[in-house]
Amino acid sequence: MLQEQIVKTSLGQERKTFVANEVFCKKKSITRTEYFTAGQSGLRPSAMFKVHLLDYDEELYIRYEQKIYSIYRTFENGDFIELYCEVRSGANQSTK
Repeated sequence: MLQEQIVKTSLGQERKTFVANEVFCKKKSITRTEYFTAGQSGLRPSAMFKVHLLDYDEELYIRYEQKIYSIYRTFENGDFIELYCEVRSGANQSTK
């Protein structure tokens, strides 16, 4: 899980950084219905991650196997939360 933070540089400029928090998850495929429904909104869904509810703290991004995913929808399911994600593309792939 990646928490986005804004920090000031020594020159006083604001810079976006990410703080990583490692959690256990289960990666699952996106259903056909989810793919087409999200696609109608201009999203490109690529994965769903199932995470224990206590491990999720409103993060907006996930790093999984060297890819950065943007969370566009969540769904609570008992003690777990399903995080529906799309891959971040291009220059936005960096977490430096």
